[in-house]
Amino acid sequence: ETTPAPVGGNANNNNNNNNNDDSRLIASVGNWLTCPTDAQMEAYTHVVVSFAVTYTWGEMKNQCNEQCDILTPVAVCDNAPHAELVAKWRAAGKKVILSFGGAGMGGSWDGLNNCWEHCFGKEEHLAQQLTD
Repeated sequence: ETTPAPVGGNANNNNNNNNNDDSRLIASVGNWLTCPTDAQMEAYTHVVVSFAVTYTWGEMKNQCNEQCDILTPVAVCDNAPHAELVAKWRAAGKKVILSFGGAGMGGSWDGLNNCWEHCFGKEEHLAQQLTD
């Protein structure tokens, strides 16, 4: 799959310099998808990277980390970390937001994956990892 080009927005507004703090155009980048090009990201003010997780993917069932440790480094796109893209987006004035969870943590319809269960009662540990 490829990341779609931005819809709407002002292509000349890539640095959040519109003097209107209420104006946002948010890109969603799935870490399993192809990395977006600079041209595709140009108009966006914010980037949501999906998903940070606490499991290793398994064909039959995901292998949960029982301590609720987030796998690092977090994949950004192309199933790889791409810290250089995050740095480039931040340097361009974009706010980068990391989304935690996803279907493989236990929100999927298959009922097989239950990694969320290992995180209950470990909220502070999880929050610390997400903000470091």
